[in-house]
Amino acid sequence: MKEVVPGVSMLERSWGCNIYFLEWEGGVSLIDAGFPLDTRKIVKSLGTLTGGPDMLVATHCHLDHMGSMARLKEKFSSTVVAHPDDAMIMEGVAPYPTFKLKPIQAVYYKALGPLYPYEFVEVDERVTDGDVVDVMGGLEVLHVPGHTAGSIALYQADRGLLFTGDTVRNENGVLEGPPPQFTPDLERAFRGIEEKLVTLDFEVLLPGHGEPIVGGGREALARMLEARERNR
Repeated sequence: MKEVVPGVSMLERSWGCNIYFLEWEGGVSLIDAGFPLDTRKIVKSLGTLTGGPDMLVATHCHLDHMGSMARLKEKFSSTVVAHPDDAMIMEGVAPYPTFKLKPIQAVYYKALGPLYPYEFVEVDERVTDGDVVDVMGGLEVLHVPGHTAGSIALYQADRGLLFTGDTVRNENGVLEGPPPQFTPDLERAFRGIEEKLVTLDFEVLLPGHGEPIVGGGREALARMLEARERNR
């Protein structure tokens, strides 16, 4: 576990996405939860805190972000939170999205498929744009579809924190939008970044992949958008 800022820690070297632990006087909650393979490490890390997570918030429905939620919910009776459009996939009501991959990528993911089974989970709380998740003083939900139909970011104005899921990543130290090969509507995702995220006042950017940016997060995001516009 690595503390990012007081009250927010990140599980290091997970199999899936960045897994954020939010400690507050009401308990512990997680933003995203990695692959099913991450469950044991999450449980072990929780042992150093104050018991199981009260809430599991999914920024979107992809397996590397919600994969362990079914097991954690069963073990700790946690409340699972997601946007309605992705909740249907997480519960198995709607099909998991398919992607157009290069042949080598298709072979790679097909070979790894048995190691990462999709485990459906009941979503207890459906949240959409403008709702507030009752964690650590309240996190505002920002609906930013494009990577998935129900992708969300989570914002806390008082502390200048922005959790972006895969809508903004920090791959190899370079801020990027969502991965194009897994994003059905890339332009829509970037419109969400421009209209809803970069307009916010925040210092700490907590992406779904890559190192968090502590200090100057909004400026870094603005530079990413400027570079994209120059290269178009």
